[in-house]
Amino acid sequence: MNEERRKNITDMQVRAFMAFARSIRPGWRAKALALPLIALVKLLGIRKDVARRNIMLCFPEKSRAERERILAESYENMIWTGVELLAWQHDPTLIDRMAVSVEGTEHVENAFARGKGVVIFSAHLGNWELSPAWFSRRWPFCGVVRNSDSPFQRELIATLRATSGLKTIDKKAPMMRVISMLRKNGCFGALADQHGDDGFKAPFFGQETGTATGPAAFSVLTGAPMIPFALRRLEPFKFAIKMGPPLDPAPENLSRDEAIQYLTVRMNEVYEKMIRANPGQWLWQHRRFREIITD
Repeated sequence: MNEERRKNITDMQVRAFMAFARSIRPGWRAKALALPLIALVKLLGIRKDVARRNIMLCFPEKSRAERERILAESYENMIWTGVELLAWQHDPTLIDRMAVSVEGTEHVENAFARGKGVVIFSAHLGNWELSPAWFSRRWPFCGVVRNSDSPFQRELIATLRATSGLKTIDKKAPMMRVISMLRKNGCFGALADQHGDDGFKAPFFGQETGTATGPAAFSVLTGAPMIPFALRRLEPFKFAIKMGPPLDPAPENLSRDEAIQYLTVRMNEVYEKMIRANPGQWLWQHRRFREIITD
């Protein structure tokens, strides 16, 4: 199959899926899609062993029943995240209405006023597609993404995200693109709570595990403050958002590499607090602790 024909097929598939996505609305249509899918993923147990071991590692003090409840809620949250993403394809203003409580916008405004750009770090918590979508509708923002190897998945996800006006940059892109954007007082955002392959291990739930240093590196190289963005699900289609305060800068006597490591450790501390506050809303199915859970 030649490249042009393959592209035409991908475009047709994406258009067909988008037509379906635009038919989804909050209410009975969303429930009719979400509830069977929740039952299915719980039955199939997608990455259930990984999730259970992650939860056990992070919350050994909890009972088995409590850990199973966290697992069940995580599956529910994962499905609702996808359904909500589909639902705002028909009406992007739904993104704004889903945020029923917002705190900390002054931290972002103050950061932009300093003129050195902003580094936002958020997590796969609540609805991780809503976080950058909501932010990008208010401030100049570019989110780092890991593009799929599948042409259909890559094109579909890009189309779904573009509805909100979200701009993205591939995580494999040259660092200077992000640095240049920050130096122009732009904003870079990342979901850096998953396993990092940068070679640096930082404490996370009492374990030394690979952690992404990108947000800290961009902050140190440009002077842009690092601001946490926490999103908490109240119920389907309703969220509370809290931003900041920014992380304290690394001590001036540290070298560049030491400063990056210092801020990365502080970032993990914030992530852990976010997750402990709402453990059922985190994506436990990811192999976060690859050094400890090896099989």
